[in-house]
Amino acid sequence: MPLFSTRSIAKLSIPVLLIGGGLSLSLGGAVGASTAHHHQQAVHHHDEGGSSQNKGDHDNDGDEGTSSGPTTRYVSGTAAVSSTDASCTAPGYASIGAAVTASVAGDTIIVCSGTYKEDVTVGIGVTLLGQDATVDATGLNNGFHITASNATVSGFTVENAVGEGILVGTPGVPVSTASAVSEITDVSVTQNVVTGNDLGAFVASPTYPECQPAGQVPGDCGEGIHLVGVANSSVWGNYVSNNAGGVLLTDESGPTDNNLIAHNVITNNLFDCGITIAAHNPNGFNPATSTDNGTVAGVFDNHIEENVVTGNGVKGEGAGVIFAGAGPGTAVYGNIVKGNVFAGNELAGVALHAHSPAVDLNGNEILGNQISVNNLGGDQPNAPMGASDKFTTGILVYSAAVPVSITIRDNAISDNSIGIWLTNTVTATGLDDNTFVGVGTNVFVSAP
Repeated sequence: MPLFSTRSIAKLSIPVLLIGGGLSLSLGGAVGASTAHHHQQAVHHHDEGGSSQNKGDHDNDGDEGTSSGPTTRYVSGTAAVSSTDASCTAPGYASIGAAVTASVAGDTIIVCSGTYKEDVTVGIGVTLLGQDATVDATGLNNGFHITASNATVSGFTVENAVGEGILVGTPGVPVSTASAVSEITDVSVTQNVVTGNDLGAFVASPTYPECQPAGQVPGDCGEGIHLVGVANSSVWGNYVSNNAGGVLLTDESGPTDNNLIAHNVITNNLFDCGITIAAHNPNGFNPATSTDNGTVAGVFDNHIEENVVTGNGVKGEGAGVIFAGAGPGTAVYGNIVKGNVFAGNELAGVALHAHSPAVDLNGNEILGNQISVNNLGGDQPNAPMGASDKFTTGILVYSAAVPVSITIRDNAISDNSIGIWLTNTVTATGLDDNTFVGVGTNVFVSAP
């Protein structure tokens, strides 16, 4: 979510890209609906074993809490509901929401082929597995809203929501004390197709809160996937396309930290960034003591790894990945962007915007990415005042006043007018360890 109003380039034709570990991702379609979760490279090794197919003893009489073990439930919108609840031809439920309501933590819900017109609230730690299942949220706020720890949503197409296709956590008024924090953990959002959401961004008077501007934060409906107040969770192997923006991490309800955003294809989200790492809570940093308040707020220690991020923001304003703070007291630090592919985004492949004093945007790392032509529309971070970068650029780090330290190392930057654009308020380590091919100016330094 950029900190300025957001709202072209023809679709990039990149049928297959190979990124770290030999993973092949096609930009022409879904990553795949397989429910196998390959997290060997992940920084968090979550147990997603709730997808066990072993059924506990149950007879659908509502006394689910007496089951001898995790239960597998089936949902079908076409087959007749059966008391056996044994398969997609004999399902126990006609809607996803009904199956979630009947479940206890640890259960698995198989959602069979079909289209489900629902806004599914996942308020318990269950595993939801789609088998060629589409959640059509036309006229509804979200496709899935996950409010509980230890939940998994995998294998769905999620489309047409007013706000986020998949919302994890609950946005709201920024919390100011640790006792008010609402943080959930160990959530997995894997191998979904999230497309055509954020539709509330295009109406004259949006009613969904995430679509409404709030101070320096413009309304963008929360992007395709939004994590807010979420820790130790993963967004892995999804195809995120044609939403207002791609993936958003914020901290209104509490810190968002130690998450893995990896192996996703995030493409042609035309009005905002591919991945936005943005602090909205002014209680994450105390400038008087120069200390972070990570028990209350901040977006920190997240890993953004081995994604393909292309063609975002080209009808509005959006980087491949952006680090940003909405104003004084915000904190975005210690995040790692590593091994990604960036191309054709409206702003730089990776950008950092420190717009105001009294923020902490230090200690982020940009490592080993493949960055071709980006910043197609030019960047005026504090428009209309201050410096601007009107040239194609791989990486841009801007600070209006506060000193910012960052590591930029081992990136392969090609075919841009400027490889790395910095303001003189920025201390960047590792600059000599990057590779520049077909770049006019490797490193350019400007006054703010």
